[in-house]
Formats: sequence, structure tokens, C-alpha cells
Amino acid sequence: MKTIEEVLKKLDEIIILCKENQSPAGYFACTYRIMTAQVLKGIQQKKFDDNPRMIQLDIAFAQRYLEAWENYSKGKKCTQSWYTAFEAAKNKNLLILQHIFLGMNAHINLDLGISAASVMPYRKINPLKKDFENINTVIASINQQVQNSLSTICYPVDLIDKISNGKDNAILDFAISKARETSWATAVIASNTPNFLRESVINIVDYAAAKVASQILNPKILTPALTKEFKKYESTNIVKNIEILESTKTV
Repeated sequence: MKTIEEVLKKLDEIIILCKENQSPAGYFACTYRIMTAQVLKGIQQKKFDDNPRMIQLDIAFAQRYLEAWENYSKGKKCTQSWYTAFEAAKNKNLLILQHIFLGMNAHINLDLGISAASVMPYRKINPLKKDFENINTVIASINQQVQNSLSTICYPVDLIDKISNGKDNAILDFAISKARETSWATAVIASNTPNFLRESVINIVDYAAAKVASQILNPKILTPALTKEFKKYESTNIVKNIEILESTKTV
């Protein structure tokens, strides 16, 4: 792949497949597509210091997800954190937010830092830091719209909005910015690791991300009874839910 437009096309194919199979994996794919489109818009509006490099990073980042999806679909090995996220699509008891967070965890906690290191010369990661942080700002501008769509299909989002005193996009902002802090540390470590050892670093980071995934699957604050209660307020129509997310307008 050479363009972000090609990435968006691939994501569209996955979303169509998820709708055909009524798979909750479509929730993350859809959220990721919205955010990728927003990053592309940021690049077109020259919001980054080095826009061509951001295209390179965005493609490297997407390729890790697309490769994991492809491998999992064919029964081949993929990273543990992605395997957990994809397997979770079979679990009908999970909340929509859990599916989205499982995808974000593998994508940001594992893939982003590794991808950032891959597009920069060995031990020269620092020039990327400002643009890496800029992604947060660009994506944050769409979080409100994503969260509005989520709150129509997912009761807990509405509830957390109320608890968080009008900080309407508190959930996504927190989840993404916290994970990005971790992923920058991963980028620095990977950048300072010689190529022949990078696979070991990926395995260590994947192990940590898989631990986070197990906490998303079984959060301490959500008892099975509470999850069941929340589930009652969620729309069970996966295709319609994905379409509502797809209709999120970028600004």
C-alpha cells in the first residue's frame, strides 16, 4: 500500500465483511476508519511538521492491523493482543465499548509504537515526537462525533458522559491519550533496539498488551451482573450499529 486512500478502501472491505457476518469486530474497524480519515484530512490540511512522513507512519500502522486481520482470518498466527480482540467477536456478552477498547489496545499499545520506530532511522526517533503528539489533537477533534454515535447504540457511554460532568468525549480522549503515552515509550525502546532484537521487543510489548486485553474482557468494576444489565440497554442489531458509527461525520 502506498496511500492512505488504499488503507481506507481495505478498512471498508473489512467493515462490509463484518456487516455480512454480523461480527462485532466491525465496531473497532469502523472507529479506526473514522480516525484514519481524520488523520488524512489533517495531512491534507498540512497540520503536521512532516506530512509525507505521517503518510508513511499511517500506512505502516494500518498494515500491522490488516496483516493481523488477514492472518487471523486464515487461521495463521497473529500477535496475542490482536488474537484476543478478534476472538472476542465470538463473545455475545461483551459490551460494544469492550470490543472497541480491545481493538484500540492492540492497535495503540502494541502497533503504534512499533510502527513509529519502523519509519524512523535507528536511534533517531525524537524528531517524530511532535507529530506523534499532534495525532492526538487531530483525532480528538472527531471524538465528540464518534461518542455521539456511540451513545445512541451503547447505553454505558451515555451514562459515563453524565458522570463525567459534561466532558462528553472523556472516554475516548482518556483511552486514546493514555495509550499513546505508553506507545511513545514503546517507540523509543524499539528505535534503540537493533533490528535482530526487535522481534523480542514486539513480543514483550504484545505480552503486556495482552494483559491489558484480559482486563478489558474482565474489568474489576464490571461484575457479570452489571454487564448483563448494561447489555439490556444496548442495541443488538450489529449491522445497524455499525451503520450508525459509519454515519459519523468528520468535521
